[in-house]
Amino acid sequence: MLMRFKQLTLSLCLIGLSATSWSQTVLVKSEKNIEEYKLDNGFRVILAPNDKENKVYVNTVYLTGSLNDPKGKGGLAHLLEHLAFKGTQNVKGDEFQRRLDQFTLMTNASTDYYSTKYLNIVRPEKNALNEILYLESERMDKLVLQEKFVPSEIEIVKREREIRMDQPFAVLMDQMWKAAYGNQYLGRLPIGDLPELKSIKMNELNQFYRTWYAPNNAVMVISGKFDKAEVLNKIDQYFSPIPARTVPAPVQVPVLDSSKIEQRKFTVQKGSDLAKFHIYMNGKNTQLQPALALAPALYTMQPSGTLYKSMVETGVSTAVQSTTWLDQDFNLVFMGAIYAPNHDAKKVDDALIEGVENSQAFTDAELQRIKTITQNTADTIANDAAALGSRLSDYAVSSHGQWDQYFKDLQAIQDLKLNDANQTLKQFLVSSHRISGDILPTPEDQKKAMTLKAQDKPKTLDQSAEKPEPLKDVAIYQQEVTQFVAQSAQQLQKHEQKIQRGELKNGIRYALFPTTTRDDKTYATISLDFGTEKSLFGKGVTLDLTSYLMLRGSEKHTLQEITDKAIAASGGASITSNGNGLTIGIQAKKDKFEDFLNFIIDVMKQPKFAQSEFDLAKNQSLSALDRPYTEPAIVASMTLARLLETYQPGDLRYHFEPEFAKKQLNEATQAQVKQFYDQFFVTNHAQIAVTGDFDPKKMQSTLQKAFGQWKTKHPYQKITSPYVQFKAEKVHALSEQREFGSYQSILTIPVGAYHQDAPALILLSHIMGNSQLSSRLAQELREKNALVYGFGSDLDLDSDTESGSISITANYTAGRSDQVSQSVHKVLTDLLSKGVTEQEVEAAKADIMKKRVTSLEDERNIHKMLTGQLERNKTLMDRAERDQALAKLTKADVDAVIKKYIKLDQFVEVMADQYGKAQDLK
Repeated sequence: MLMRFKQLTLSLCLIGLSATSWSQTVLVKSEKNIEEYKLDNGFRVILAPNDKENKVYVNTVYLTGSLNDPKGKGGLAHLLEHLAFKGTQNVKGDEFQRRLDQFTLMTNASTDYYSTKYLNIVRPEKNALNEILYLESERMDKLVLQEKFVPSEIEIVKREREIRMDQPFAVLMDQMWKAAYGNQYLGRLPIGDLPELKSIKMNELNQFYRTWYAPNNAVMVISGKFDKAEVLNKIDQYFSPIPARTVPAPVQVPVLDSSKIEQRKFTVQKGSDLAKFHIYMNGKNTQLQPALALAPALYTMQPSGTLYKSMVETGVSTAVQSTTWLDQDFNLVFMGAIYAPNHDAKKVDDALIEGVENSQAFTDAELQRIKTITQNTADTIANDAAALGSRLSDYAVSSHGQWDQYFKDLQAIQDLKLNDANQTLKQFLVSSHRISGDILPTPEDQKKAMTLKAQDKPKTLDQSAEKPEPLKDVAIYQQEVTQFVAQSAQQLQKHEQKIQRGELKNGIRYALFPTTTRDDKTYATISLDFGTEKSLFGKGVTLDLTSYLMLRGSEKHTLQEITDKAIAASGGASITSNGNGLTIGIQAKKDKFEDFLNFIIDVMKQPKFAQSEFDLAKNQSLSALDRPYTEPAIVASMTLARLLETYQPGDLRYHFEPEFAKKQLNEATQAQVKQFYDQFFVTNHAQIAVTGDFDPKKMQSTLQKAFGQWKTKHPYQKITSPYVQFKAEKVHALSEQREFGSYQSILTIPVGAYHQDAPALILLSHIMGNSQLSSRLAQELREKNALVYGFGSDLDLDSDTESGSISITANYTAGRSDQVSQSVHKVLTDLLSKGVTEQEVEAAKADIMKKRVTSLEDERNIHKMLTGQLERNKTLMDRAERDQALAKLTKADVDAVIKKYIKLDQFVEVMADQYGKAQDLK
């Protein structure tokens, strides 16, 4: 909600190393327990300590981005970011990525107009943090840019650009920026244009690096749990030897006067959605930003937003959306409406203008509500290392180093007067600032199959085979595994001793975990199970409607009162359908939790199921379904679901089918929802978990009073999905014309979450696709052949049956489906013929255990485990057994599960792009 620049381009990354003599860090600023230090060479470091955290956020920000790309070399800064992970003078080649994988929990990078950021999240351990600081100092001063990587990285950037330009809203924004600035300044995408990228020379990359990657043009943000003295010492040691350099003045963006933009309307025909956006923009005026920051919630928040009430509740549109980009060169507010083919497009447009530009003044109650939400959000950010670090990083860029402007902006919002807010919105949200955008579905003539001509068929990059990297010392990883297993056992035992498990008089199981949480909130999860396969047949839509409507008003309280109660408690409540049951989540500040819990329980026990809310939910759902389903990812997923279907329509396990969902919705009535609630809601097949700062005895009494008399009226049997074996199949389906296609595949396996082979399969999945750069799939799909920008692999093991699956997904340039499939098969075939390496096994074990122990250090993650453990008679000590099983695994164990479960004659694949064959999706 605050003035935070929205990153337009993201890309994956890695890291580098250095050392020598050092000088003295100097404290230059302090605010809210956050301190800024500066080295003699101009390098600035912002430290935001938080001893409650279980991780450290490290973001190295260079104050240069695509605005400083040389003329005719658009995308150079972004290409340099991609190349910044291929080794340094002291950390050569793949060793760079290996160390990243070893010492981080997560690593990423991004390039926007104004900055290039290299992000790492690590465990709060001195060794890991010191390693990352060393690597970042190497990146700053000793990066080795190698020409052999340029062609493949340009191909990857091309994939990245294709993905971005496949998004209708991104295309709309690109058109708008070009109308405002031409093909320069903000009108030139950070990601770059292919012809200009291909013209970039190595000397130009090196010159840009040496010009802008200087310590006096960089700031490092460190947030989380760390030893300040140790961090400052290492920063001195690693970064002080890097000499300051003369940095040119950055390119200045001309002041924007939106009234002078000639083209005022834009249309994008791509995808399946119908949307109208009115984009209000002008040059930066910081005095306006506090009021503009509140605009999205004031106009679109449910149920109080003026556009929500005037457009959604009246049925003019399906939904309304709003967001802001408030930055150093512009103020920009988006107001949008999503609608369906049965809506009147002109009426949507007129209502959007009327609701924004001619709306009534907001009241003090509306303004105070949004101020409270803003403060609640700020409190949450303050307790989250990644969120606070990200916010400080963005402000360090947008406010020219003045990261404390974030706190000034927060205060400015709280100090904002009602008259000033109304006047600012009235003056800014006017027709002279408005640019209009229409998003329409892809034209029908772009949904026909195209023919890929022989000369158009892309070839795999001609890369010379490099010698395999020598085996690293696996003892390093083995030591880490031993350390992490011991830490995990200690954490598990400590937490388990605090947890009080028991049953209410009617058999409802509970787990009370009295502890402090890092955000000072208390959490409750209530898992209700009811019905059987037979009794719930045909009731999937009714179940979903019931869960949605239960918190939208009760016999005592309106939806607005429920919303305001949640805001006052700095919390929230949700109800979602989950299998044959409901999952209820409740959270609030610890001193307000008990009152809020009782309030939500009262609401759930007396839901109103108002006809108006039922009609609104039903009509919104029908409108959302009234669309073509022709995007590549949707075509691929629906085709795959149909190939794997074994259940009948009406079964809760039946795959999503648009026409069937429409039929069920059209037949649904308010009376059916009320009947469903009366029949199934009160059940003693339930599990309740509460985590936070509370009195366990008092909480047990509260739960007994609220749920202790519940008794199910009907039989209950959990609906499960047993293992089904499928024959290998490969389908190339037709989707609408897009730059990108979608690859989706699955291999079902007779293994559940507690099967003896599960640990080895977890390791295999990690080796196969965990890293976007160094995993088996990454090497074949991305690094060697540049076929994809993003991919994923997943292992899904059922907790109730011996049933699971291994799945692989990827986005690829349309026309390369065969190559993607061949590359995936090559990875699987190589695993079958050669197995994995010892280093892969030990490195995977270390990384998995590192993340497992890290998750245990956040009490909220323990909370998420509790209801499932109650249902299956498990405790945290069962997790300790899994840790031991993972630690004992060998290369032979992983090779054995590969032979046992990787069956290519059972591997089902679907590719969807504009060169495929039409499928029956009706």
